[in-house]
Amino acid sequence: MGNSVLDQLQSISRDLDAAIRDLSRLEQESATAESDYRITKAKAFMRASGSVQAREYTAVIEAEIQLINRDKTAALVRIQREHIRALHARIDVGRTIVATERTLAGVSI
Repeated sequence: MGNSVLDQLQSISRDLDAAIRDLSRLEQESATAESDYRITKAKAFMRASGSVQAREYTAVIEAEIQLINRDKTAALVRIQREHIRALHARIDVGRTIVATERTLAGVSI
């Protein structure tokens, strides 16, 4: 059995651990960004005058930076989840290769 496959699996496992830690951090940043947006928008809405719709649009415009930050952090969470799924897929491929090599070598699991 090729040590390179096992080495790659170990490396991918370490990458997966790091990616999960990164996802945790990104989830926290995303939650903070969401809260910042909601609070900024609510304060702006309360200060605004006019119809409810006009106040809503004014509040969104005044919370523009927080809205952008919220959307960016949410996108980073989605991207990180996809990265983790890809790492899981790579691990599955590596396991299949190891199992195939064992079968071809006549070694039962």
